[in-house]
Amino acid sequence: MIRAKKGDIPKLISILTESFEDNKSANFAVKNKKSLPELFKYSVAKGFLCGDVWLNDDKTACAILLDPKKKKSGFQSVWLDLTLVFNVVGLFRIKKVRRKENITEQTLPHNIDYIHLWFLGVEPKIQGNGIGTSFLQELIQFYKSSKEAICLETSTLVNIPFYEKQGFSRYATKYFGFEFFFYIKQF
Repeated sequence: MIRAKKGDIPKLISILTESFEDNKSANFAVKNKKSLPELFKYSVAKGFLCGDVWLNDDKTACAILLDPKKKKSGFQSVWLDLTLVFNVVGLFRIKKVRRKENITEQTLPHNIDYIHLWFLGVEPKIQGNGIGTSFLQELIQFYKSSKEAICLETSTLVNIPFYEKQGFSRYATKYFGFEFFFYIKQF
């Protein structure tokens, strides 16, 4: 597992765009499918600013993790959010997307020191070969010594057994026209 660098940004965007092409939650946030790469450009930048961005060793999988303790409110963060609104969400959808983000923030834990696994993607052509499993296990081992838990959300039903097999438990479900499941793995 390696920390992503700025030069990895095109690869990160490519992996995430391909991995989340049919994801209900990702597509809920974008005005159209052509905006998906812009969503991940924003997400990668937010990861560099407010958390960690990782690649597996052969650069076929990536993850963006946000640390709630690193939330930034400066110019760079505001600029990123404005870019998201104009390039990805669109003004007419902002209220709907903001409501989902507010509910998500309220549902994430407030009483423990956790890391938020925001996105985990594996190149689609090699999914199902254990790459995501070994990568997630590396992430868990890395954060185990510095955090109390890892939290994530998923709207993809086939991902639920994957996360549960890795020791994550569901602690909440919200509905946004699709079910959105909240999971936690405590250490």
